Amino acid sequence: MSKEQLDFRQSSRLLRQYGIQAQGEYVFSEDDAVVQAAKLGYPVVVKSVSQKIIHKTDEGAVFLDVQNDHDLHRACTTLKKLMGGFSRDEGDGILVQRMVAKGLEILIGAKRDPGFGAVTMIGIGGIFVELYSDVAMGIGVLNRDDVLGMLANTQVGTVLEGYRGKRYDREAVIDVAIKISRLMHENPTISELDLNPVIVHETGCSIVDARIISDDSSIDPVAEDVKPWVMNSINAIFRAESVAVIGASRPGTQGGVILKNCIGIKRLYPVHPKLEKIHGISCYKSLAELPEVPEVGVFAVNSERTVSIFRDFCRLGGKGAIIFSDGFAEMGRNELEEQLLQISEEYKVAYIGPNCMGVIDSFSGLNTNYIPEQRSVTVEQPSGIGVISQSGGIGLELLEMFRADHQNLGRWVSIGNASCAGVPEMLAQMGDDPRISIIAIYLEGVADGLKLMKVGREVTAKKPVIIIKGGTGGGAEAALSHTASLAGSHEAFRACCEQAGFYLVEDLTEDPKILVNILSILTSQPQTGNDRVAVVSVGGGAGILLADQVTGEGMRLAEFSQETRRKLQALIGEDLHRKNQPQDESVLDNIGNNPLDLFGNCNDERLLAALRIIDEDTETDVIVAGVYLQVPLLSEYLPERLVELNDELTKPLIVSPRGFSQYVDRCRTYMAAKKLRTYTVPMMKPLGIALRIWKRYGRSFME
Repeated sequence: MSKEQLDFRQSSRLLRQYGIQAQGEYVFSEDDAVVQAAKLGYPVVVKSVSQKIIHKTDEGAVFLDVQNDHDLHRACTTLKKLMGGFSRDEGDGILVQRMVAKGLEILIGAKRDPGFGAVTMIGIGGIFVELYSDVAMGIGVLNRDDVLGMLANTQVGTVLEGYRGKRYDREAVIDVAIKISRLMHENPTISELDLNPVIVHETGCSIVDARIISDDSSIDPVAEDVKPWVMNSINAIFRAESVAVIGASRPGTQGGVILKNCIGIKRLYPVHPKLEKIHGISCYKSLAELPEVPEVGVFAVNSERTVSIFRDFCRLGGKGAIIFSDGFAEMGRNELEEQLLQISEEYKVAYIGPNCMGVIDSFSGLNTNYIPEQRSVTVEQPSGIGVISQSGGIGLELLEMFRADHQNLGRWVSIGNASCAGVPEMLAQMGDDPRISIIAIYLEGVADGLKLMKVGREVTAKKPVIIIKGGTGGGAEAALSHTASLAGSHEAFRACCEQAGFYLVEDLTEDPKILVNILSILTSQPQTGNDRVAVVSVGGGAGILLADQVTGEGMRLAEFSQETRRKLQALIGEDLHRKNQPQDESVLDNIGNNPLDLFGNCNDERLLAALRIIDEDTETDVIVAGVYLQVPLLSEYLPERLVELNDELTKPLIVSPRGFSQYVDRCRTYMAAKKLRTYTVPMMKPLGIALRIWKRYGRSFME
């Protein structure tokens, strides 16, 4: 059955079942319109009801403030011409409504998203709905907190709270949104629903137009649970003491690189039909010749052989697999990937992949990355950071950014096509591992969005989860061919993140280091509970730019206490006096403002003393220091002194060395090696997200 628009009577009947009263009477002649207008009382509104006219206002099919029978006849004559006549059989008629008082026009609607099912929407309504695009979404059956979260992400939510003396019934809007979400949940054949406009008054609201589309072919995704046997396999992978590399080969090949990277595993078995030894390790012709059944199998052979050998691995009693091999669904060979999945389910042995770069687990030493160490980076020691990436390339880029920032990792997983174990399963595993304190995810699409949302709620109750997502616009088609798993709209994905408690970073395509800097700040800075930021600069330009970014990201510039201002004025006044420089009183009067410019003649002592004074300020939560290390009076020992100072301070110190000379780079490298990480750009967006995470979880993530 094709899509069908419900007529007004069908729509109003369905809405009434959920306590929603649509305004108006539906008629099919001018005479009946006059009768209904008399019952309702003038003035009235008259509009077309026809599938031929979707945007009624654009086509002149709405008449407002109709005052009498004469005006009503003229309106009906125009509508009849526009519609080509009235027809009860075709549902082409007239809606007569009492003219309601003016109010705030909003949209409350719903649709079915392929990845998340029923999604309810709230935003600006009326004729400007497409122009403003001020809409937030919520997934599934909503509660009051869900709707409040949606409203908080829209301009209409700000107006409903009370704006410029106007008062509107926010609770009535929340009530309608909750009822619509329940209607969509309980009526799976309803594919689209628009209440536009809903006119909100000081008390109550009026539904003056409703459009409901039915589609018998609609199929909602199911919120599946993470399967216990899949989790058993994933846990086995990360506890592996025996690993077989199927497709291990000579140095310089993919199989050879993977084998070399896995050297840290206690019992490592290369499998190759012809070679005797690789990297000095005895090689075996097949799984059957191994001295034991390996716990984990790593597959680096072609797709057909992978399917065949994976069955043997499962039959022998292997516990979990990592399938590096490509040539599956990402290349249109869905049948081969389906065979893998069937074998996995038959033997209850899960795999990561295919078409992935595997895992790096710093706790067990398992490293199936196929990039040679000399061309990439190594993880020197475990940390509390877990990374899940749907893209091997982006995962590698993030891995190298972490290393450049002198950050370590606990676990890094490239999931590839994720046909068996995907983001939800990896998230659940890292969520349960007490050694992982923060989880970062890069994904392009997720076919099991409801499962991700369900697992996310459980994990984010314990630890922060930060997500960056590709494939939101022009890259969506490429993401589909890349991972074979894209599903759902980005707007619905935003709603998933909001309701699951994820922190969504949407600027990956602008600068991937946003994610790295969030994790860097969290793991290297002491926790703070508020967002009052002090900006200190050696050179005024940097301070002004940084201050703009602070307020631009929704944080506040600290207002220093009078005691702090007095100390800063005394510090700089004394310093200027020692240097025999004239003291302009107007200059000293401005000392203590935020941002604080310490001037181009600043030396080490002035900078360090100012930072100590601000660290003691009761009105400041975070210190951001923009420093031109190139300034002549700053010594070459300043990086060492900043490292020592950082150990004394109680507040987060975000140091931003300005410029890109080799000298600045050497200073940054030294400080990072001493656990004082520095930032060029971006830093304010990461700082804003880190502050939200500290506030929500109320604990430090320092290593």
